[in-house]
Amino acid sequence: MWRESKLMQVVWTVIRVYIGWEWLSAGIDKVFGATSAVWVGPQAGVAVSGFLKGALGKTAGQHPDVQWWYASFIKNVALPNAKIFGILVAWGELLVGLALILGFLTTLALLLGILMNMSYLLAGAVSINPILLFWEAVLLWAGAAAYYWGVDRFFLPHWKKWRLAKG
Repeated sequence: MWRESKLMQVVWTVIRVYIGWEWLSAGIDKVFGATSAVWVGPQAGVAVSGFLKGALGKTAGQHPDVQWWYASFIKNVALPNAKIFGILVAWGELLVGLALILGFLTTLALLLGILMNMSYLLAGAVSINPILLFWEAVLLWAGAAAYYWGVDRFFLPHWKKWRLAKG
């Protein structure tokens, strides 16, 4: 019933579009808004560097918000490549949001959304991330019902036929 009823398909669609809007609105500001220069412009990496340095400040104490192994990733991978991470975050948020709103490549968009939410949570940023993470996981569980009212309903059958014909 949770996956196959018409009512639940509408409920999953509303949740999917809500999550998509959250991602899209965050991404639009980073790519096109007032803060776009520090994400994708000539100063790309500035915002990410500040965020990551703030995360490193949360590694102290008996119960740190950021674990040592993630702090090591931040120091050795993310910070030296802050410009690339800034661009990936900005465009990732925008594209995940757009894909979820349209219901296009929904499963991939949900997985990428989960990856970003987990990354933010591991860096000590709670905000709306646990809520989005929960609903993204529920939508993955809902399967095709999550994109019944979306582009994937029409795209995926054609793509599967094309893949079978090609392979």
